[in-house]
Amino acid sequence: MCAERCMSGKYNEELNPLRLRLPKDTLDEIDYVNDKYHINRFKFVDPTWSVNDDYVANFCFEKIRRGNYLPWDAMVHAGIVSEAALKMMSKANCDVIMVGCESGSQKILNDIRKGLTVDKIKKVFDWGRKYGLKRRAFFMIGMPNELEETIQETINLIKEIDPDVVGFTMLCPYPGTDFYDKEKFKDVDWKRADEYQNNFWETKNFTNQQLKDIQKQLCEMFKEKLPWHQRYFMENQK
Repeated sequence: MCAERCMSGKYNEELNPLRLRLPKDTLDEIDYVNDKYHINRFKFVDPTWSVNDDYVANFCFEKIRRGNYLPWDAMVHAGIVSEAALKMMSKANCDVIMVGCESGSQKILNDIRKGLTVDKIKKVFDWGRKYGLKRRAFFMIGMPNELEETIQETINLIKEIDPDVVGFTMLCPYPGTDFYDKEKFKDVDWKRADEYQNNFWETKNFTNQQLKDIQKQLCEMFKEKLPWHQRYFMENQK
C-alpha cells in the first residue's frame, strides 16, 4: 500500500490541508539544478501534487513566464485531478502523467478507500490522450477480496484506457499501512520485500504463489507496455 498516509495523514482540505510551497520557490530550485547540472527533465513523484487546480495553474504559469522549457513528469491522483489541470500542465511542457489506478474493479477501489471511480480513471486517460500526454498506469493485485473476476475487470480496464506504460505490483503490507500485522509479520526482512514481489502475502482466495503467477501473467499479457525496471525484474526473476 502507498505510504503517503503514514507521512502526511489522510488528506482533507479543511481538517488536514497540505502545506503547499510557492511555485516560485520550487522553480527557483529547478532552475538552479538545471544551471548547475544541465538536467534534461524533472519529475514530481508526490501523489498529492495535483490536489489543487489553482496551485497547478500557478506553477505552470510561472514555469511558462520564466521560459523554463524543461519537459517533466507528474504523478496525479485520478480521483482529484481535473481536465483543466492536465491541459495547463501540457502547455507547461509536462509530457508524462503517472496514475495509481490500482484496480479495474469498483468494489476493490471501494474496499481500499481509494476515493476513485473506474469511470474517472477512464476520463483521466481520455484527457491525457487529448492533450498529448504519455500516460503511465499502475495496478496492484492481491487485495483481501481479490477474485478471478476482479482481475479480469482490471484486464478489461487496461485494454480500454490503453496506457502507454503499465506496471503491476503485489500488495506488500509495509509497517504503518492498513494490512500490517505486527505479530504476523514480525520476522519479515523488509530489506528484501517490496511491492514487486514478496514471499509471504496471501489472501483467502489466492496463495502467495498464485498471486505471483497472476502478476507474471499480467506482465506477459502487456509486456510491450511494461516499464523498463519491471521488464528487467521479470526477465531476471529466479
